[in-house]
Amino acid sequence: MLNKRFIEPAVHITIWLTLYILGIIFIRTLGPFNKIDNSIIIPLTIGTLINAILFYSVSIFLIPRYANKRKIKKFLLSVIILFVSFTLFETLLDYFFLTWIHSNSPEPFYGQFLTNSIIHLIFISLSIGYGFTITWVINEKKKQELIHEKLTAELSFLKTQLNPHFLFNVLNMAYSSANRKGDEQTADIIEKLSVMMRYMIYDSNVDKVEVQREIDFISNYINLQKMRFSAEIPVKITFTVSGNYSGYRIAPLILIPFIENAFKYGVKLEQETDITISLGFQNGEMEFVARNQIFRNGQSFDSNSSGIGIKNTRKRLAILYPEKHKLSINDNNKDFTVKLLLTL
Repeated sequence: MLNKRFIEPAVHITIWLTLYILGIIFIRTLGPFNKIDNSIIIPLTIGTLINAILFYSVSIFLIPRYANKRKIKKFLLSVIILFVSFTLFETLLDYFFLTWIHSNSPEPFYGQFLTNSIIHLIFISLSIGYGFTITWVINEKKKQELIHEKLTAELSFLKTQLNPHFLFNVLNMAYSSANRKGDEQTADIIEKLSVMMRYMIYDSNVDKVEVQREIDFISNYINLQKMRFSAEIPVKITFTVSGNYSGYRIAPLILIPFIENAFKYGVKLEQETDITISLGFQNGEMEFVARNQIFRNGQSFDSNSSGIGIKNTRKRLAILYPEKHKLSINDNNKDFTVKLLLTL
């Protein structure tokens, strides 16, 4: 059975060969090539190759490079340059070389240029239609895959989660009990945990949330982590936010896997630890930086296999912020740094 990935190329080759063979069999004269002696084979071969190059240059190269990224002006300019260049090239080849061999009478340069222009416009039109159709099919397939992944993830979550109402009731009872007994630290932990869980379970089930709400969640998470350590443990944790983010929104929980990772691999209780997390905002651009030491028994931390969280975050960024983010992860065997530039 023919592999699926070979079916489309095979169809294309078949179509081009069919057009070429039909041209050889049925076309006796073509523009200036009017000798009735089957000598049209060479001009037809060259013309077919040029038309094929035009077709795939537009459909496979220019449309994905420019049109799909909303760079319509660059796309149209590139198509025009390609059309004029190849039409002029083929006309010069016909006029100064092929017509001397395959023509009984000379034909004006502009006449040959007009004939080639019409043929090239036909193939460019077909390539644009084909290119945008293929792009639409690919995008629809990605959308369906994303919907399927989302439904699968939601189903998995529903299967594994406790009843959230019951869980919040228990947390409220524990908070009230800790308050009555004067245990302020335990009450603070329970309150922060309750706020975080409510955000994760209910409030984050949207495409975008206000940046301030995501910052509040990160702040609560970091404060809970700080509560793990006593004053005698040499752990330094710095979290800073700068710039104006008012009115901007962000995909919920998009940053937390990097922060979790910093605490997972950047803390060793008997050694001095320094974790730095910063968020900077300017003109709708966000810069997130998380830096931590690495404690893994001297083994290098593999940023490409650093857990499901970061892998899934890479996928989310690619889907939610295509061409609008730049993620760099650097490991020098001592420090681990994540830097994310994001257009909100």
